[in-house]
Amino acid sequence: MVLYALPALFALFVWWFSTGIIMYLDGLPRSTFKWSILGATILMVFSLWGIRASSGDHTLSGAYCAFTCGLLAWGWQEISFYMGYVTGPRKEPCPEGCRGWKHFGHAIQTSLWHELAIIVSGIVIVAITWGQPNQVGMWTFMVLWWMHQSAKLNVFLGVRNLNEEFLPEHLQFLKSFLTKKPMNLLFPLSITISTVILVKLVQAAIDSHGSRFDAAGFCFLATLMGLAIVEHWLLMLPLPAAALWGWSLKSRKPTKPFDAEVVSGFLGAGKTTFMRARLQTAGPRTVVLVNDFASVGVDGSLLRERGADVVELPNGCICCSLRKDLADQLKSVVAQWSPERVLIEPSGVADLASLLAVMQAPDLRPLVRKLSVTTVVDGAAFLRDYGRLPAQLDAQARLSSMLVLNKTDLVGSAELMMVETTLRGLNPTAPILRATFGVAAAGPILPVAVSAAAPAAQSVAPSVAPAHDGHGHGHAHQHEGEDHDAHSHHDHSHHDHADSALNFDSWSGLIQKPLEPESLLMLLDRLADGVAGDIERLKGIARMGDGWVRFDIAGGRPSIAAFAPPAEETARVIAIGRHLDRHALTDAFMARPATDLIEPLTAVA
Repeated sequence: MVLYALPALFALFVWWFSTGIIMYLDGLPRSTFKWSILGATILMVFSLWGIRASSGDHTLSGAYCAFTCGLLAWGWQEISFYMGYVTGPRKEPCPEGCRGWKHFGHAIQTSLWHELAIIVSGIVIVAITWGQPNQVGMWTFMVLWWMHQSAKLNVFLGVRNLNEEFLPEHLQFLKSFLTKKPMNLLFPLSITISTVILVKLVQAAIDSHGSRFDAAGFCFLATLMGLAIVEHWLLMLPLPAAALWGWSLKSRKPTKPFDAEVVSGFLGAGKTTFMRARLQTAGPRTVVLVNDFASVGVDGSLLRERGADVVELPNGCICCSLRKDLADQLKSVVAQWSPERVLIEPSGVADLASLLAVMQAPDLRPLVRKLSVTTVVDGAAFLRDYGRLPAQLDAQARLSSMLVLNKTDLVGSAELMMVETTLRGLNPTAPILRATFGVAAAGPILPVAVSAAAPAAQSVAPSVAPAHDGHGHGHAHQHEGEDHDAHSHHDHSHHDHADSALNFDSWSGLIQKPLEPESLLMLLDRLADGVAGDIERLKGIARMGDGWVRFDIAGGRPSIAAFAPPAEETARVIAIGRHLDRHALTDAFMARPATDLIEPLTAVA
């Protein structure tokens, strides 16, 4: 009995302990990763040498050596992946709604280099043990490979327990490739194949005819295969898998809560201008999350100009297409920067009620120390906005803990009083601050906790969220030089998104050549007149002469202002509206020399 029990116990302990060590090291600060991967690489070289040296040793000690070295060789594959050194070309979540083979292709991209590294390592191990009597090291590596591939495919296809607590913060984007469901068709096949192999290995160990080498070798492999079966059942049964490695998870630093500030508002209200001013008083360790309606945007660069750490969430409303990713992105931000506060700028067509519901989800609630919601209202365009989309403006006002009435220098006193009276009727408890260019005359605008507005939020959220009333806004008006919502880079015109309720559409692209002041201003005037469609909002940054400018259209008013770009900036433009003429916009901004920008639109007119 000892002949079989000792190898089994040894295999069980080494597997459990080495797995825990990898998780412990992966939970340490990222500054330690370079030393961990260096140590793992040295062990990898040593293990390959050990496998080669023991391949001719047909003794009990040779079996133990080969098994241990095979396990260490596999350990390098795991630690290099989970520390982010050998992963794949894709390091972002799968887009919402992506299914089928495209989803599978994205999943492969997240670990392509990792899988190729395993294949190369497997080939090397087969080569250095070829024709030798001791194949324990090679088969150990192969069984671990089987465990890895089978478990990976099962969590992709769908299992009951995803065990997400084992996933390090810097790989949280992988959650978009994990599927939670009661069963998948591969699972019974995986269990059956593994069980058949286990039975064969146990039988081979029993039939070893007293050979201590064969008995130990087959026991090692049988134990690993048994662990593979247990690992698969842990994906389905409600068992506390984390308890097995509770000690290894203690290296992960506790999540420090942060203050979350949501800055909402319709297209062109001045959210980004307000955010730029807010960053001057936000203090250090502030991270900004920006999101917009299209794939190419500007806001990330405009906020980086103020020295902020900016995380851009491209392709759509932060509460719709990216709803599942917001929690993961916030957790990743906490892991990378440990911020004191996170400023969130959703797109101008965002559903604020849904965003607040995401922020109050169980997995995010412990992270958020204090939540404030500031809605920026365009005073000069209020009547137009409220006449067209009263439900959206009502929802944003009622859910806010503070209202910033922007562009007050362009509104008469009587109209300002009317706007304030309307807002006060929508939200009697939220303070209303008058501002110009996002700055209040009374001094810096500080956030107000959302608790004061909580009753209003609770009352409006059920009626707003299901219908997505906040999903769109055609907006008018802007200060000269005022800038707003966007991010991400793209190299061609793009039909980014269409709002189901308001029929908003977007176009975006890169600007290849420098612009000229007269041509650009003339082009913006023509676009504001509607020659390329009903443009609700246009914004961009571009080279001009020896410098850069930012330009936009809001409320039918074009503006151009100087811009100090971050390093390696890309000139780009985005337009949001209805019935956009993409060909005209593409010709105007991308296909023609700077001096001929107006020509395509002249023909359209």
